[in-house]
Amino acid sequence: MKVDLRKIYRFEKFDHEAGAPLPTGGDVFYECLECGHVISSVPYTPAECECANLSGNKGNVNVRDSDKVKLVRGRLK
Repeated sequence: MKVDLRKIYRFEKFDHEAGAPLPTGGDVFYECLECGHVISSVPYTPAECECANLSGNKGNVNVRDSDKVKLVRGRLK
């Protein structure tokens, strides 16, 4: 089941150091630049973007190409 997180959260882009691991946290989300889907950085239910660049479950995320990921911070609407 795909949930459009944009209906629940307002997202703001934020930066991190190049070469550093992608940050995680309850308010950190990853937006796929290929297909535009947003998933949590700590998904506890199965989540995957359309192009499968981002996928995750049980608190872990797999990122195939981190150059195609934009970090966003989510706040409830």
